[in-house]
Amino acid sequence: MRTLMMIASIAMVGTGIFCVANGSAAFLAVAFVIGLVFVLLGAIEILISRRADFDASEKSVGIAKDGILMLIVGIVILTGQVTDDTSAQVVFALWLTIEGVLAFRTEWLDIMDIDWEHRIGIAISTLMLIFGVYIFFNNSAFKLSSTLLVGICMIILGLRRFWQSLDIEYTKPSFITGNEEKLREAEEDEKRALAKAKEGIREQKNAQKRIAKIKEDIAIEQDAMMSAAITRQEREAERELSE
Repeated sequence: MRTLMMIASIAMVGTGIFCVANGSAAFLAVAFVIGLVFVLLGAIEILISRRADFDASEKSVGIAKDGILMLIVGIVILTGQVTDDTSAQVVFALWLTIEGVLAFRTEWLDIMDIDWEHRIGIAISTLMLIFGVYIFFNNSAFKLSSTLLVGICMIILGLRRFWQSLDIEYTKPSFITGNEEKLREAEEDEKRALAKAKEGIREQKNAQKRIAKIKEDIAIEQDAMMSAAITRQEREAERELSE
């Protein structure tokens, strides 16, 4: 699932780069490609939210919501409901701004105590907010083309989803490998258990050998002490007789 999410996010970034490279074209000229990528990525996110395990609970819920929204927007674009450049700018400005706000987490406020992975999340979310707000004022600022703006938006969204895919720890691809994957994992667990058992038996035998050797040494020491005591008593008896 992690690989699937990474591939989908890379496809989105690639589509964004394509839009940037054709920034002078009208939005309608690239609308079909954008809508198709949105539909595919939305379907993939919904699938991942159902089948993937995450390092934090309820993460799949957020991905499911993102997937549903992306699927809806993709269908809207594919059916030709977004036709002019101004509408496209508004849609992507709202999308980027809202997702940037929702992506922030309360634990990110303590910047000094968070790791590098969360700092990347802060940077991406901040970039989404800044660029999303800028698009609203684009006509009053640099007046960049809509296709260029949409391409940059898709690059940012793709980067966020690539970073998000790093949280996927384990995939359950039952629709691909099914019980074969489970059987392979069970066999590996059995091998590890057998190896541990053999190691335990080997350590037990070594311990038994050490115990037997120590007992033998103790017996030898006791015999030596007894022999020394007998010898000492005999010498004392001989000394008394001689006196």
